[in-house]
Amino acid sequence: AFYELVEKNKSFMIASHVAPDGDSIGSVLALTLALQKIGKKAVPVINDDIPEKYKFLPGSDLIVKETSANYDVLIALDCGDIERLGFDKQLKEYGAIVVNIDHHKSNSYFGDLNLVDSNASSVGEMIYQLLDGKVQIDYDIALNIYTSIITDTGSIRYSNTTPLSLKILAKLVDKGIRPDYVSRQVFERRSLASIKLLKSALSTLEILADGKIASLLITQDMLKVAQANEEDTNGIINYAREIDGVEVAVLFKEN
Repeated sequence: AFYELVEKNKSFMIASHVAPDGDSIGSVLALTLALQKIGKKAVPVINDDIPEKYKFLPGSDLIVKETSANYDVLIALDCGDIERLGFDKQLKEYGAIVVNIDHHKSNSYFGDLNLVDSNASSVGEMIYQLLDGKVQIDYDIALNIYTSIITDTGSIRYSNTTPLSLKILAKLVDKGIRPDYVSRQVFERRSLASIKLLKSALSTLEILADGKIASLLITQDMLKVAQANEEDTNGIINYAREIDGVEVAVLFKEN
């Protein structure tokens, strides 16, 4: 059904959620570049700022915020529900047909066509499977998909890492992707402001429930003092999660 829909239509909006992460950005760009490669009009739309660390991804300069144009098809990626897309109007105002591609168990099946697989590690993994054998996956597409998978699996540390995830990553490395390069871009670069914010957040650490729960707090004042932004909060919760004995980590952020 998906391939038939792609064949019959000419223009596509590829969208994903606000507060974008590696999976949402990488999968949006991979599908956009693939559709453009086969002669379709494809525009990537994310209604939020793109974190600096993901601007190395091929095609990231093509991403725009909400557009008034009406497309043949709107493809929503990595969104459990419509609200996360951050649009002001009904989805049908942007695309005559809505396709929903996601891997969250909580997905509300809001599309005319729903491709939802909660066993997939990431939407990037799903995009690879859709493209494999149909479109030549070049270096740019491969880099975006690799980033999608590697971020949602926490550098293949999380329980959603499967044999299929590892096989796909291996095939992408065969196409020239350097794991050290992606890891350095995504996991090993921090601004000075983020380090100052981390210092403040760690000072709020509380351990509860006999060591099973750890919480951290980030206030607007802390962001201001550190001259940090929302992007700089990424990864801070991991410091609570990694404490020996902790089963639940919570990061409270003041809006």
